[in-house]
Amino acid sequence: MLEKAEKPVDPTRERILDAALDLFGERGPSGTTVREIAKRAKVNVAAISYHFGGKDELYRAVATHVTGLIHGRVMEGAGRYLAALPANPAAAFEALQALLETIVDVIVGPEEMRRVARFILREQMEPTEAFEIFYGTLSRLHLAACRFFGMAAGVDSESADTKMRVFLLIGQVIFLRVAEAAVRRRLDIGGYDAAFLAEVKTLVRQNAHAAVEAARKAKP
Repeated sequence: MLEKAEKPVDPTRERILDAALDLFGERGPSGTTVREIAKRAKVNVAAISYHFGGKDELYRAVATHVTGLIHGRVMEGAGRYLAALPANPAAAFEALQALLETIVDVIVGPEEMRRVARFILREQMEPTEAFEIFYGTLSRLHLAACRFFGMAAGVDSESADTKMRVFLLIGQVIFLRVAEAAVRRRLDIGGYDAAFLAEVKTLVRQNAHAAVEAARKAKP
């Protein structure tokens, strides 16, 4: 995993990134102008040139910022499990559960992640050069989850079956963020509170256990 970089916060740069995250997420890079970002950030166009160089560089900077945010929070919640391979299948399953629960906390819990999810979803649907920035970090998380799953189930962690099972486990969590409006309406809830997140984690643990057991029984 990448190391967390400690850099001094520049308020102007942060405002530009914040405004660009919203506008790029709403309209994509082709539908957003530097002038619109400057107006939203309440800075002049020259400030964007000074800090980022141009729109393409700014878009990549937003992608880097977003992946760094996700990576940092995942490491805070599950870093000790990602630091080394588990010692046995039971420890591997515990690590898998911890990683999935951390993803719940990082992706589903904070309301601010709506903006981040919108940006990432657009990039997934219409990949740009910035896709590699996302893929570099997110693929490492998937790789770690596959290793935990493979060890827990006693199967090949790099098989297509394992990769797909892990994608579906992670996907069930991400769905709650990208389809939040439908979820809240169908469940008749006002938002994702602590009780809801606790219930989600319980169900995710149960689903992970079922997936591991199914993979273990299906192996030759």
